Amino acid sequence: MTFQVLLALAVLVGAIALLASGRMRSDVVALLALVSVAVLGLASPERVLSGFASPAVLTVAGMFVLSAGLSRTGVAELIGRWVLRMAGEGEVRVVIAITLVSGILSGFMTNVGVAAMMLPVVVGIARRSSIPPSKLLIPMALGAQLGGFTTLVGTSPNLLASDVLRASGFEPFGLFSFTPIGLVLLGAGTLLVATVGPRLLPTRTPRARGGEVDRSGIRHDVELSEQLFHLTVPAQSLLDGKTLAQSLLDSALGVHVLSIEREGRTIRAPGPETFIRNGDRILVQGRPDFFLELRGRRHLTSRGETVSPEWLESEEIGLAMARVAPGSRFVGKSAAELDLRAREGILILALRRGDEFRKRTHFVDTTLQAGDEVLLQGARGRLDAVTGEGDLVDLHPVGATEAVEAFQLEERLWALRVTKDSLLAGRRLEDTRLGDAVGMMVVAVGREGERGRQVFLLPGGELTLQSGDHLLVKARPEDMMVLRGLQRLELDLDAPVDSRLLEGADAGFTEAVLAPRSTLVGRTLRQVNFRSRFGMHVVAIVREGEVIQADLRDEVLRFGDALLLYGPRRQQRILAREPDLILLRVPDGDEPEVRLAPLSLLITGIALAPVMLGWIPVAVGVLGGAVLMVNTKCLSPEEAYGAVDFSTLVLIAGMLALGVGLGDSGAVALLGDGLIGMVGDFGPHIFLGVLVLIAATAGQIIPASAVVVLLAPLGIAAAGVMGVAPQAFVIAVAISSTSLASPLSHPAQALVMAPAGYRLADYLRLGVPMTLIVLVLTVLVTPLVFPF
Repeated sequence: MTFQVLLALAVLVGAIALLASGRMRSDVVALLALVSVAVLGLASPERVLSGFASPAVLTVAGMFVLSAGLSRTGVAELIGRWVLRMAGEGEVRVVIAITLVSGILSGFMTNVGVAAMMLPVVVGIARRSSIPPSKLLIPMALGAQLGGFTTLVGTSPNLLASDVLRASGFEPFGLFSFTPIGLVLLGAGTLLVATVGPRLLPTRTPRARGGEVDRSGIRHDVELSEQLFHLTVPAQSLLDGKTLAQSLLDSALGVHVLSIEREGRTIRAPGPETFIRNGDRILVQGRPDFFLELRGRRHLTSRGETVSPEWLESEEIGLAMARVAPGSRFVGKSAAELDLRAREGILILALRRGDEFRKRTHFVDTTLQAGDEVLLQGARGRLDAVTGEGDLVDLHPVGATEAVEAFQLEERLWALRVTKDSLLAGRRLEDTRLGDAVGMMVVAVGREGERGRQVFLLPGGELTLQSGDHLLVKARPEDMMVLRGLQRLELDLDAPVDSRLLEGADAGFTEAVLAPRSTLVGRTLRQVNFRSRFGMHVVAIVREGEVIQADLRDEVLRFGDALLLYGPRRQQRILAREPDLILLRVPDGDEPEVRLAPLSLLITGIALAPVMLGWIPVAVGVLGGAVLMVNTKCLSPEEAYGAVDFSTLVLIAGMLALGVGLGDSGAVALLGDGLIGMVGDFGPHIFLGVLVLIAATAGQIIPASAVVVLLAPLGIAAAGVMGVAPQAFVIAVAISSTSLASPLSHPAQALVMAPAGYRLADYLRLGVPMTLIVLVLTVLVTPLVFPF
């Protein structure tokens, strides 16, 4: 064993360990492997980087665009209507139809694209046919996965297997090389879900409401009545005449305003511009303990103390002014979205746009524009570094007095003291809700001690307040009046609340899941400014069977999350065309536009027909179809680029580089010889079975694309030693590496988890026997299609 082989094996083991641990993104691991192969000299830089120009990578990119074009033009709606006509009313027939249709589509689209497109269709079928969604969604996801085995372009592992074959000097697979095996697997899988699926899958039927059974998705999992209560605006309230936005009800009390009862009529889903009047009875959703705490708050006092410069700057902490540069990544984002305090240790204290000062409450939610002037506070070294990426220009330090005058902060800086018996004492700053209560920005905390006053500039949320602490806060005088108005609201926890009254022609609930490649994943509702951006309240998040209703604004969203939304019907129709979300129910009277559906189907046929005839390579045909999708307005250029999952492309290219390093170093030959030494004497059929078991096991913990790149070369090397054709080994690895039994290893499975209320055990009941059938049939059928 040479030193080069040892290095290659070390990189391989390290990559597998990182992928299996899940502590690092798979595409980052792939890039790390790529760099390691190049730096260690396991292969030339040209060969290491050649993966980015691989036909497999280009084909996968084109398939993302083709899939998006089919989805955006309403093909799913046409398919849904056809499925209902063909399947009729029986549950078994509906399951068979959904599984087969998903499988057929997945042969020419990405698996997760089919699942995303079919999800609202299947939920609609469940609602109209009175079949629980839990009986249909796993079969749909499994059908999408099984259908990926039917063509070369069905999944990225198929394309990678063909690319590995080509790189080894063999003829690559054709478009329908997988079809005989894939059809057998799809047929067997469909038979399994139709016969034992109804018994193995859970029956989770939502309870009836008003005589009608709601089977639309997640609404039944959320018990809102425990979270609903009324607040009454008393006579001569300080809130009278203020809008909901000005009243700070949402932010200060941590509630959502769902309706307002006024003079015998109900205003559902009132917007932030809705005025509050004396006598209003406001229905809110949230936790009353925040209100109870606020109502009795006499925890901060002001003695008219003046604000001295030491409150704003020190030797380490300084102030600076700067302008937002044109083309900056700051443009179009709010200070909350940028979250410079957490990322850079810098606080945006104030904002000026021309001659206008952003004086309104929570200016941090204001979308920044090019030319805006900002006042920054932070460590002096960090203030200089923040201009490094060109987002801010004309940055220059300023003194505290100059800053206060330049941004007219005199009337908005308050010196407050934590009282002796204050409930704030002993609590972390982030738990006090001071910032939410009246839009207070805590700029500094002063504390008297044996050595005099200690000042905490840029105090972090983990700072624990003490009795007697002096707080320098930024707030408007009128907002302090709002606080007194909130404290005098009357709370009614005893009156029964019927959530059905919130539903009407003008407003109501709707359900959505995060779309694949949604820009919301990994961010909080506060960071994306969800309420302002989409015009809807998120009243609950359903995640892996758990319903989350408290502190939603700071909950980091994950792929697979389902959101229960409330708001105007007109906003729901807008959300139906929002790429970041998938609505589980299309609003009445707003069915998707399907006039371009025939065109997108025609384009897909035009793209693949020359490939089928062998006139052009697969990558050329698919990329040509992607271009046609954009040029015919089936997709906009922005939608086309947004449809491409670049992390998948990086993963494939990086793993191809690892495969090159293993091959060039001699590690593949060594591993292949070792595997043959153990089972090669038993013949190619036994070797095929062992290879399939290894691929299936590896596919449970690392991405299928990585499994193919690592094991397909071993199969080719083993075939050379045994003197047989390698195609059966390669195609079997591509099929068996796909996990069918867990939502954690495939996005198509994760996408349906929340809408049907699945648990992990639900996937295992059907996924384990499905996996066994696929593995057995792969071992039996593959040698018949590709003889050794």
